[in-house]
Amino acid sequence: MSPRTLLQYEIIREERRAQIMQVALELISEEGFANVTISKIATKAGISKGLMYNYFESKEQLILEIILEGFNELFCVFDPNKDGVLTNSEMHYFIDEVFVVIKSNIRFWRLYYMLMFQPEVYRLIEPEVQKIMQPFMKTVLGYFEKKGSADPTCEMKMFCSILDGIRMNFVMDTKNFPMESIRKKLHELYK
Repeated sequence: MSPRTLLQYEIIREERRAQIMQVALELISEEGFANVTISKIATKAGISKGLMYNYFESKEQLILEIILEGFNELFCVFDPNKDGVLTNSEMHYFIDEVFVVIKSNIRFWRLYYMLMFQPEVYRLIEPEVQKIMQPFMKTVLGYFEKKGSADPTCEMKMFCSILDGIRMNFVMDTKNFPMESIRKKLHELYK
């Protein structure tokens, strides 16, 4: 058997890192941040606690990486051509994709809202979340300015609040929340 290449080692490392993050996401979204230890994550991931620290320096860094990855998944469908200008068709594409992303990663959103309501934990991730949100909010603000909104800042904040509310309500009542009806209503609201 020939020795592994640097590329093979990098692929193995990224796969292991993703596995650790998935295990942490599952455990923390089910048991809460305070109840899950690095040891518990390592055990469920099938690695030693010491090896965990080769991937993440702390539980706080691990949770931050999970949050950043979840938001990146959401924002990669926003402003598809990445020109900083949201067209009407791009806005409606984003609305559709938000619903796909929410449904496909419900554990992430459950974890995110769980963390939001724990101020001592949310403080750990808030600066990075704000960095991610700023370009999004600026682009949405520009969209409403271009549409001629009387109060584009209010429109932008309302749009963001509606998306938050949809995600949170879906997470809390997955079986009964009328996602498709709400998606259609959102399209009507932002014609």
